[in-house]
Parts: sequence; C-alpha cells; structure tokens
Amino acid sequence: MTEQEKTQIIEELRSHLTGRQTEDLIYLQQQAAAYAAQDPKSEIPAEILKLAYTLLPQEQLSYLQETMFIGGRLLDKYYQEAEALMQKGQTAKALTLTKKLYEHVIQHFPETDTERFFSFRNLLESNLYQLMYRPTKKLLKAPFDFTRFLTAHAYNLVEVRRTEEAIPVLKDAIRYDPVNPDPRFELAEAYKLLNDNANLLETVCDTLPICTSGYAISRCYANLGFYCVNLKDYKSAVAFYYESLNFADHPAVPGELRHIEHLSGKPIVPPTREMINAAFAKYQIYHGPGKEVLYVARELAKQAQADESRRNEAIYYLRVVTELIHDEEAEQNLKALLKAAEENHD
Repeated sequence: MTEQEKTQIIEELRSHLTGRQTEDLIYLQQQAAAYAAQDPKSEIPAEILKLAYTLLPQEQLSYLQETMFIGGRLLDKYYQEAEALMQKGQTAKALTLTKKLYEHVIQHFPETDTERFFSFRNLLESNLYQLMYRPTKKLLKAPFDFTRFLTAHAYNLVEVRRTEEAIPVLKDAIRYDPVNPDPRFELAEAYKLLNDNANLLETVCDTLPICTSGYAISRCYANLGFYCVNLKDYKSAVAFYYESLNFADHPAVPGELRHIEHLSGKPIVPPTREMINAAFAKYQIYHGPGKEVLYVARELAKQAQADESRRNEAIYYLRVVTELIHDEEAEQNLKALLKAAEENHD
C-alpha cells in the first residue's frame, strides 16, 4: 500500500468523526480492529491509533504513550521486529527485544486484587474461560496478544538453553490467556528438556480440556506417550501414540514408535481399543475432547447461525465441533453454511 493510499484511508476515517470524543474513539477502535483482521501486517491500524491519540486529553495521551510504546514503536510493531529476527535464526538479537517486551508487559499490565488483563483471541476463548474459571475479578481486554508476546520470549530463552528461566515466563503467558493451549505446549516442551516428568504430566492434563482442534489433542497424547517412555511403560506409550494418530497425523509419532522398538527390543504391535482405554484409565486421563469446549462451540454456533452476517463465525465454531467428534447435526449445518458461502461468492 502506497503512502498516498494510506493517507486517503485516514482522511476518509477523519471525515466520519463527529467531534464527540467517546463515539469517535469507539469508531476508530472498531476500524483499527477491522483493518487488523483483514491484514495483520497492515500499517493502517497503527495510523488509526495515532489519529485516535489526537482526540485524547494530554493525561490520557501520556499514559498511552508510556504503556503502548517501547522506544517510539507500538508494542505489536516491536514484537514483529523480534519475530522477524527469530525467523532469520538471529535468536540472541530477538531475545534482547522479547526481554524488553516481556518486562514492559509485566510492569504496565499487572493483575490487581480487582482487575486482570486478558488476551483472548476470539469469542470462543473468552466464553470458555468464563465457563471453566468462573472469574470474580473484572476482566480487562489487553490491547495486544500478550500471550503470544510472552510465549515468544520463553521460546527464545529455551533456544539459548536457559530453559529454567522460561518456566515463569510461560506461566505469565498462560495467565493472560488460560484457555490458549500454545504456551502450555511450550511449557510441556520445557519440562521435557528438564526431565521433569511430574510437571510434564500435570501440564498435559491442564491442556487437554482446552484443546479446540484434533491436532492439539494429538499433541497432548503424543506428550503422554513421551511421558510413559520416560517411565519405561512402553505398552501405555504405544497406546497414547496410536491414539494421537487417530486425532491427527502428528509428524513426530512414527519416529517415537521406532524409538520404542529400539528401547524395548520388540516390534510394535498396534493396540486394540481395549488397550488404549486401559492406558487412559491407568493414568486417570480424561479421554476425548473437553465437554466445555464442545458446549461453548455449539452454543456460539447456534447464536452465529441466527445472524447471516456472522456466517463465518458459525462456520468456525461448527468446524471446531466436527473436527473433535462425529456430530451429524453439526456436520449438516456446516455443509449448508459452506454451500451458502460458495453460492454467494459465485
């Protein structure tokens, strides 16, 4: 997008301002979110925020400049710079940035006795949190995905072999979104490296109820297989690894099964359903997707289906349900929505 195009967009938005501060700020916030959803790398949301700042009293403006920026850069832009370094393999440089980002977030967006910031990625996560945790504190919407920021910092710490330091960072990342499995998966990987079997198992058990995809459940079961290998319970490990493959084609599983063959000195025999159920019972692991996830996804799908403008939301929720279990009604509703979307596109 050219500078002229960006200028035209901002001027168009400016023309819709009413002069009523509250209304204008809400309008600009909505427009920034819409542009960010269309293109996460777009520079337009930052430009809209700059326009919003001009509407604020000096006191509020100073607060936003202190909390939303590091070195004159918006926090998400600062994170994107760190992410670009990570992708290039420049971990040490990226770590310097993510450390500053982590410290900034913890300092300026703390939990208090009455309030707590959250970085829920969607309506499913926010509703799931309400159902599972029954919060008593006031929930404040974080301006950016702090869970993602902090998880990146922990990843960099692990990459430079400072794994123990990554543990509290990941726990902070989880605090900003307790129903996002991603930081919990990174926490499990850290415990693997530290040979901390007890905390590995606890982390897997905490992650399973919030999985919203077959791949996430598959990854949990693969971690259970890893845990059982450490205990030399190869029979249970094989059962968990095979059940992992029933939910998704997890790429690490075939290699782990060959590793078990090497350790046990016996060829792998595919487990029966009874053997798989026995492994789950032995370790008292709840089998299958979380009931809360299915309930919330179904309810949100019903609400979204009632509003044609929310068709894409309904499709997302129904896909969550149908990926996790066989649900004939959900499958039929999903097919109908996909067909309608295709017809409208044509």
